[in-house]
Amino acid sequence: MIQKTIYSLFVTLFIIGCDFSETKRDTNAEDSILEHTNIPSNAYLASENKSFSIFLVDEKVGDSIAPLPPIKQVSLWAYNKKKGTDVKILLSHPHANGSWFSMEHSVSIPLDSIPTISKVTILSWESEPLKILAEGCSDYRNVQSFIIDINSDKAICLPTNRGLIGISEEDALLIMQSYEYYRTEDGKYNIIEGFNMDGRRICKMEAKMYHK
Repeated sequence: MIQKTIYSLFVTLFIIGCDFSETKRDTNAEDSILEHTNIPSNAYLASENKSFSIFLVDEKVGDSIAPLPPIKQVSLWAYNKKKGTDVKILLSHPHANGSWFSMEHSVSIPLDSIPTISKVTILSWESEPLKILAEGCSDYRNVQSFIIDINSDKAICLPTNRGLIGISEEDALLIMQSYEYYRTEDGKYNIIEGFNMDGRRICKMEAKMYHK
């Protein structure tokens, strides 16, 4: 089973697996949702499937380090298409203390510890409670990824720093990319890992260069 899962990592490098989110956008439908809900009118669609539409709202812009762009504070909203209801999932905090981050294992953190969000992927199937992967970059270099269950007040921060590559079709694993620096040589190498929907690492592959 492990060998099969590791093989799927190689395959995913070339062919991205099942994407649980739809990318086709209906601007008229978005406007209609915003008009009849509590979601602010300046919200923009981040992801959707047949059951949910996920919106981001730019609340304000934080400090910047010239010439890099500033970090956005955003709110994250979900609209339930079947029930016609909306909920504000969280408000990001750009200056949240990131001491909880670990490259060793996933950690559970409060929702108000998420610095920013720029990308959202819906992970749940149509009949399941909403679960998403929210990603953002708060240090101008590394992508932080968070699994969020709509029924929880916490998020799972994955031990990765390059974000989602895709979702494996067979195992429904999150295929995540990271980088690390060589300890004895200059440069860095890629790491490809597979995580289940609860944030547990299932397999790992390091793409190191071997020198004579």
